[in-house]
Amino acid sequence: MGLNCEPIYTITTLRGTIHNGIRCVGFTHELETAIEMVEDNAMDINENGYYHFAVIEKVLPGIYNIELDHIWFKWRKDKEGGPGYVRIDKPDQFKRICGFGIG
Repeated sequence: MGLNCEPIYTITTLRGTIHNGIRCVGFTHELETAIEMVEDNAMDINENGYYHFAVIEKVLPGIYNIELDHIWFKWRKDKEGGPGYVRIDKPDQFKRICGFGIG
């Protein structure tokens, strides 16, 4: 089939549960760029406090890609240097779910 095996890194924002709001806001080919976009709240991906969590997932070409490489973030009003996303462990309410960006 000749698929390019270069991964993408999807960036998805979530409100608090899978039923309250979830939005894949974009992707990049570089993990470092994806991390910067989330930590910098690029283009206000937090949408003025609406999305409490963000996740970056590594996705390879194909269908039903269940990749478990992910980095989680939570919005903090009290973040040093001003409000923003900080890294966290995967929240309990999402422990049994994967494929947020392309699922």
